[in-house]
Amino acid sequence: MRTMATLVSVMMAAVLVAGSHAWADQAKVETADSATRNASGKFGRGLVNVTTGWGELIKCPREIKRDRGMLLGVTWGPLKGVAMTVVRTTVGVLETGLFFYPLPGNYDPMLQPEFIWPGDCFIRDRSAAAPPVAP
Repeated sequence: MRTMATLVSVMMAAVLVAGSHAWADQAKVETADSATRNASGKFGRGLVNVTTGWGELIKCPREIKRDRGMLLGVTWGPLKGVAMTVVRTTVGVLETGLFFYPLPGNYDPMLQPEFIWPGDCFIRDRSAAAPPVAP
C-alpha cells in the first residue's frame, strides 16, 4: 500500500513538472504578427540578394586581394566572385519564392552574411554618438 502511494505521488509530481515545462514553452509560440514580420523580412532579404548578387563580382576579388595577395586576388578572386554571384542570386530567388515557409528554421537567412554589404553601409547607427559640430 505504501509503495502504491509513493508511486502515485511520484507520478503526480512528474505530471506537474511536465505541465509547467509545457506552459513555459508556450511563450515561444510564434504569433501571426511575428510570422508576418519574419516572412516579410525574408521576402525583402531575397529581393535584396537577387538585386545585389552581382556585387560579389567586385567584393570577392577585392577581399581575396586584401587578405591573400595580388596573385590570388587576380586569379582566384574572379572565379569565386562568379560562383558567389550564382549562389547569392539563387538563394535570393529561393528566399523570395519561399518567403511564406519558415525554411531553414524560423525564417533564418540561408546564406551568411545575409547581405553582401554590411547593414551600416546604408543605415546610420542612431545609438552611436553624433560627431562634433565644427564651429
